[in-house]
Amino acid sequence: MQPKIAIFASVDAERAGAVLHTYVHAIEESGGLPLLIPYMKHTEFLDEITALCDGFLFTGGGDLDPNLFGEPISPHCGKIEPLRDEWDFASAHRALTSGKPILGICRGIQVLNVALGGTLYQDIPTEYKTEICHSQTNGLHAYSHSIRIVEGSPLHALLGKSEIKGNSFHHQAIKALGRGLVPCAYAEDGIIEAVYSVEHPYLRAYQWHPERLFDADLYHKKIFSEFVGACRS
Repeated sequence: MQPKIAIFASVDAERAGAVLHTYVHAIEESGGLPLLIPYMKHTEFLDEITALCDGFLFTGGGDLDPNLFGEPISPHCGKIEPLRDEWDFASAHRALTSGKPILGICRGIQVLNVALGGTLYQDIPTEYKTEICHSQTNGLHAYSHSIRIVEGSPLHALLGKSEIKGNSFHHQAIKALGRGLVPCAYAEDGIIEAVYSVEHPYLRAYQWHPERLFDADLYHKKIFSEFVGACRS
């Protein structure tokens, strides 16, 4: 039986939900059953969703409200969607206490980090000295910069590589790590690109978008096959 994997949709001011098909495709092709979870007014329904599903995928999207990690909003912070913040954090807290596998991508790594008490750079170009462009303009499915994988980390064990190419569509990133999170990959400028948890049975989160590179190379397929395999077991 295919493991049921909750994919949490974005939500805008009109309460419209959306999920890019690349997430659905990566889960489906890796052997999982993707279930799209829209915003709901009654967050208590998340208890039933958490019980029903075998794993949870937190997707990309807009900026988090810096008040969530104790900072005033910078002039360089992007558009904030309070409903999505509310929904994502209610979902994250339930997923984290469930002990079931969790995968975070782009905004998803940021949500999980802040939910665990960490902080973010609100805007890399104005807060972090770097020559790397973390917001590429050369296509959704193109490679951008190198990602250096920490030897001995779960990602290194999975891919058998010390460096791969990734893409980059963000201007926020992890600053202080949340509880139990350990980096397993960095950009060449030191920005954290991937983390895992030493306190949760299976939590992996990536700042880049492996789902957009899923059909491009084996390494990004492995990221999803490992996650779906963890959900199955």
